[in-house]
Amino acid sequence: MVVACAALVVALGGTGYAAITLPRNSVGPRQLRSNAVTGAKVRNGSLQAKDFAASQLPRGPRGPQGPPGPAADAAGGARTAFASRDPVGGGTGSSQPIGSLPTDVLALNVPAGTDGYVASSGAVTVPGPSRLVAHGEAVIVNAGAVPNDANCRLALVGASDQRPFGNYVNALIGSNEYMAVGVSGGVDIDAGTYNVRVQCAGASLTFHRGNLIVTVTPR
Repeated sequence: MVVACAALVVALGGTGYAAITLPRNSVGPRQLRSNAVTGAKVRNGSLQAKDFAASQLPRGPRGPQGPPGPAADAAGGARTAFASRDPVGGGTGSSQPIGSLPTDVLALNVPAGTDGYVASSGAVTVPGPSRLVAHGEAVIVNAGAVPNDANCRLALVGASDQRPFGNYVNALIGSNEYMAVGVSGGVDIDAGTYNVRVQCAGASLTFHRGNLIVTVTPR
Protein backbone atom coordinates (compact mmCIF):
# COMPACT_ATOMS: atom_id res chain seq x y z
CA MET A 1 0.00 0.00 0.00
CA VAL A 2 2.83 2.38 0.86
CA VAL A 3 4.53 1.64 -2.44
CA ALA A 4 1.32 2.15 -4.37
CA CYS A 5 0.64 5.48 -2.70
CA ALA A 6 4.19 6.63 -3.40
CA ALA A 7 3.85 5.70 -7.08
CA LEU A 8 0.56 7.63 -7.30
CA VAL A 9 2.14 10.71 -5.76
CA VAL A 10 5.04 10.56 -8.23
CA ALA A 11 2.68 10.14 -11.21
CA LEU A 12 0.48 13.03 -10.18
CA GLY A 13 3.50 15.20 -9.55
CA GLY A 14 4.92 14.46 -12.99
CA THR A 15 1.67 15.38 -14.76
CA GLY A 16 1.35 18.61 -12.86
CA TYR A 17 4.93 19.49 -13.65
CA ALA A 18 4.43 18.82 -17.33
CA ALA A 19 1.25 20.92 -17.42
CA ILE A 20 2.96 23.84 -15.71
CA THR A 21 6.15 23.80 -17.78
CA LEU A 22 4.81 23.24 -21.36
CA PRO A 23 7.00 25.30 -23.72
CA ARG A 24 5.41 28.07 -25.81
CA ASN A 25 3.80 26.99 -29.12
CA SER A 26 4.22 23.30 -28.29
CA VAL A 27 0.51 22.39 -28.61
CA GLY A 28 -0.83 22.00 -32.16
CA PRO A 29 -3.52 20.11 -34.09
CA ARG A 30 -1.95 16.74 -33.28
CA GLN A 31 -2.12 17.39 -29.51
CA LEU A 32 -5.79 18.48 -29.57
CA ARG A 33 -8.53 15.90 -29.37
CA SER A 34 -11.31 15.95 -31.96
CA ASN A 35 -14.03 18.49 -31.09
CA ALA A 36 -11.89 19.73 -28.21
CA VAL A 37 -12.35 23.41 -29.18
CA THR A 38 -15.94 24.60 -28.76
CA GLY A 39 -17.65 27.93 -29.34
CA ALA A 40 -17.35 28.74 -25.64
CA LYS A 41 -13.54 28.53 -25.96
CA VAL A 42 -13.35 30.99 -28.91
CA ARG A 43 -13.10 34.71 -28.12
CA ASN A 44 -15.99 36.66 -29.60
CA GLY A 45 -15.07 38.68 -32.66
CA SER A 46 -11.70 36.96 -33.10
CA LEU A 47 -12.55 34.90 -36.22
CA GLN A 48 -12.33 36.33 -39.75
CA ALA A 49 -13.98 35.38 -43.05
CA LYS A 50 -10.87 33.52 -44.15
CA ASP A 51 -11.22 31.20 -41.11
CA PHE A 52 -14.40 29.70 -42.56
CA ALA A 53 -14.80 27.23 -45.41
CA ALA A 54 -16.41 28.36 -48.66
CA SER A 55 -20.21 28.87 -48.53
CA GLN A 56 -20.22 28.71 -44.71
CA LEU A 57 -20.83 32.40 -44.08
CA PRO A 58 -24.33 33.82 -44.68
CA ARG A 59 -24.79 36.07 -47.74
CA GLY A 60 -24.85 39.80 -47.01
CA PRO A 61 -27.55 42.22 -48.15
CA ARG A 62 -27.79 43.00 -51.87
CA GLY A 63 -25.85 46.11 -52.88
CA PRO A 64 -27.19 48.97 -54.99
CA GLN A 65 -27.43 48.40 -58.75
CA GLY A 66 -24.55 49.87 -60.75
CA PRO A 67 -24.92 52.21 -63.71
CA PRO A 68 -25.80 50.57 -67.05
CA GLY A 69 -22.89 49.88 -69.37
CA PRO A 70 -22.75 50.74 -73.07
CA ALA A 71 -25.10 48.70 -75.22
CA ALA A 72 -23.31 46.06 -77.26
CA ASP A 73 -24.18 45.45 -80.88
CA ALA A 74 -22.98 43.28 -83.73
CA ALA A 75 -19.78 45.34 -83.90
CA GLY A 76 -18.84 44.51 -80.30
CA GLY A 77 -20.05 47.76 -78.79
CA ALA A 78 -18.70 50.04 -81.54
CA ARG A 79 -20.78 52.86 -82.96
CA THR A 80 -20.36 54.16 -86.48
CA ALA A 81 -21.37 57.39 -88.19
CA PHE A 82 -20.96 58.58 -91.77
CA ALA A 83 -21.59 61.39 -94.21
CA SER A 84 -21.32 61.56 -97.99
CA ARG A 85 -21.59 64.81 -99.94
CA ASP A 86 -21.63 65.67 -103.64
CA PRO A 87 -22.76 69.29 -104.18
CA VAL A 88 -22.61 68.97 -107.99
CA GLY A 89 -24.21 65.56 -108.40
CA GLY A 90 -26.46 66.05 -105.38
CA GLY A 91 -28.69 68.57 -107.14
CA THR A 92 -27.27 72.01 -106.35
CA GLY A 93 -25.37 72.14 -109.64
CA SER A 94 -22.32 73.93 -108.25
CA SER A 95 -19.31 73.08 -106.09
CA GLN A 96 -18.81 74.37 -102.56
CA PRO A 97 -16.47 77.39 -102.35
CA ILE A 98 -13.62 77.21 -99.83
CA GLY A 99 -12.42 80.35 -98.09
CA SER A 100 -9.13 81.43 -96.59
CA LEU A 101 -10.37 80.30 -93.15
CA PRO A 102 -11.32 76.67 -92.35
CA THR A 103 -14.62 75.93 -94.09
CA ASP A 104 -16.89 72.98 -93.26
CA VAL A 105 -17.04 70.74 -96.32
CA LEU A 106 -18.34 67.61 -94.56
CA ALA A 107 -20.23 67.16 -91.28
CA LEU A 108 -22.16 64.40 -89.53
CA ASN A 109 -25.11 66.51 -88.40
CA VAL A 110 -26.35 67.73 -91.82
CA PRO A 111 -29.38 65.69 -92.98
CA ALA A 112 -29.23 63.88 -96.30
CA GLY A 113 -30.72 65.93 -99.14
CA THR A 114 -29.35 69.20 -97.74
CA ASP A 115 -26.54 71.09 -99.50
CA GLY A 116 -25.69 68.08 -101.63
CA TYR A 117 -25.49 65.55 -98.77
CA VAL A 118 -26.26 62.18 -100.30
CA ALA A 119 -26.19 60.35 -96.95
CA SER A 120 -25.69 61.30 -93.31
CA SER A 121 -26.09 59.38 -90.05
CA GLY A 122 -26.34 62.47 -87.87
CA ALA A 123 -24.23 63.28 -84.83
CA VAL A 124 -22.95 60.34 -82.76
CA THR A 125 -24.00 59.89 -79.10
CA VAL A 126 -21.93 57.87 -76.61
CA PRO A 127 -22.98 56.84 -73.06
CA GLY A 128 -19.51 56.92 -71.49
CA PRO A 129 -15.78 57.46 -72.02
CA SER A 130 -14.93 56.42 -75.58
CA ARG A 131 -12.32 56.60 -78.33
CA LEU A 132 -13.42 58.30 -81.55
CA VAL A 133 -11.57 57.60 -84.79
CA ALA A 134 -12.45 59.43 -88.03
CA HIS A 135 -11.31 59.40 -91.64
CA GLY A 136 -12.42 61.90 -94.24
CA GLU A 137 -11.61 62.43 -97.89
CA ALA A 138 -12.40 65.60 -99.84
CA VAL A 139 -11.94 66.16 -103.56
CA ILE A 140 -10.63 69.73 -103.94
CA VAL A 141 -10.46 71.63 -107.23
CA ASN A 142 -8.16 74.57 -107.91
CA ALA A 143 -9.83 76.93 -110.38
CA GLY A 144 -7.06 79.52 -110.09
CA ALA A 145 -4.38 80.37 -112.63
CA VAL A 146 -1.56 79.36 -110.26
CA PRO A 147 -1.01 76.40 -107.93
CA ASN A 148 -2.63 76.81 -104.51
CA ASP A 149 -2.39 75.06 -101.17
CA ALA A 150 -5.35 73.17 -99.75
CA ASN A 151 -5.24 72.83 -95.95
CA CYS A 152 -7.65 70.26 -94.50
CA ARG A 153 -8.28 68.93 -90.99
CA LEU A 154 -10.82 67.16 -88.78
CA ALA A 155 -12.77 69.07 -86.14
CA LEU A 156 -14.79 67.73 -83.22
CA VAL A 157 -17.80 69.70 -82.01
CA GLY A 158 -19.37 68.77 -78.67
CA ALA A 159 -21.71 70.40 -76.18
CA SER A 160 -18.86 72.16 -74.41
CA ASP A 161 -15.96 72.32 -76.86
CA GLN A 162 -14.86 72.59 -80.47
CA ARG A 163 -11.37 71.37 -81.32
CA PRO A 164 -9.37 70.15 -84.29
CA PHE A 165 -7.81 66.70 -83.97
CA GLY A 166 -5.76 64.27 -86.01
CA ASN A 167 -3.37 65.17 -88.80
CA TYR A 168 -3.42 68.53 -90.60
CA VAL A 169 -2.91 67.95 -94.32
CA ASN A 170 -1.37 70.51 -96.68
CA ALA A 171 -1.68 69.65 -100.39
CA LEU A 172 -0.41 71.74 -103.32
CA ILE A 173 -2.95 71.61 -106.17
CA GLY A 174 -1.97 72.75 -109.65
CA SER A 175 -3.95 75.22 -111.74
CA ASN A 176 -7.26 73.76 -113.01
CA GLU A 177 -6.51 70.46 -111.33
CA TYR A 178 -8.25 68.47 -108.62
CA MET A 179 -6.90 66.33 -105.78
CA ALA A 180 -8.37 63.95 -103.21
CA VAL A 181 -7.17 65.10 -99.79
CA GLY A 182 -7.44 62.58 -96.95
CA VAL A 183 -7.43 63.39 -93.24
CA SER A 184 -7.61 61.00 -90.29
CA GLY A 185 -7.25 61.08 -86.53
CA GLY A 186 -8.46 59.84 -83.16
CA VAL A 187 -9.49 61.52 -79.92
CA ASP A 188 -10.75 60.46 -76.46
CA ILE A 189 -14.23 61.71 -75.59
CA ASP A 190 -16.58 61.53 -72.61
CA ALA A 191 -20.29 60.79 -72.58
CA GLY A 192 -22.24 63.12 -74.85
CA THR A 193 -23.25 63.89 -78.43
CA TYR A 194 -20.58 64.84 -80.95
CA ASN A 195 -20.46 66.15 -84.50
CA VAL A 196 -17.34 65.51 -86.59
CA ARG A 197 -16.46 67.83 -89.47
CA VAL A 198 -13.93 67.95 -92.28
CA GLN A 199 -12.68 71.53 -92.73
CA CYS A 200 -10.58 72.88 -95.60
CA ALA A 201 -9.11 76.28 -96.44
CA GLY A 202 -7.36 77.77 -99.47
CA ALA A 203 -7.60 80.54 -102.06
CA SER A 204 -9.48 79.89 -105.34
CA LEU A 205 -10.42 76.37 -104.22
CA THR A 206 -13.73 74.52 -104.29
CA PHE A 207 -14.99 71.29 -102.75
CA HIS A 208 -16.55 68.86 -105.23
CA ARG A 209 -17.33 65.69 -103.26
CA GLY A 210 -16.21 63.64 -100.30
CA ASN A 211 -16.90 61.06 -97.61
CA LEU A 212 -16.55 60.93 -93.83
CA ILE A 213 -16.50 57.77 -91.69
CA VAL A 214 -16.46 57.83 -87.86
CA THR A 215 -16.10 54.90 -85.45
CA VAL A 216 -16.55 55.15 -81.67
CA THR A 217 -15.59 52.36 -79.24
CA PRO A 218 -15.84 52.28 -75.41
CA ARG A 219 -12.62 52.72 -73.45
